Amino acid sequence: AESTQGKIVRQQRAALEERVLHCYGVLTEDEVKALVVEDKWFASLRAAIDGEVERLTRKLAGRVEDLEKRYDRPLPQIEQEVEAYSAKVEAHLKRMGLPPGP
Repeated sequence: AESTQGKIVRQQRAALEERVLHCYGVLTEDEVKALVVEDKWFASLRAAIDGEVERLTRKLAGRVEDLEKRYDRPLPQIEQEVEAYSAKVEAHLKRMGLPPGP
């Protein structure tokens, strides 16, 4: 059954190729240009542009994520943490007998 199907596929492929070759012979210059420029060249150009847009979109999304991580804590919260750590340092310096900072 497999060899029979393979034979049918080969016959149909040969018939299709024959029809395509016949069509090539009757194409006008404008039709050839349309096939080459619009169908082939424009398609590859569109694919390249789509790929570049996708690459830039991923890069931009990554950059936004980096910025989100960098600025996820508000400044007042960071200032409170600095004050708390400064107070701890002052307390340790005082216990060590050193003069307080400026």
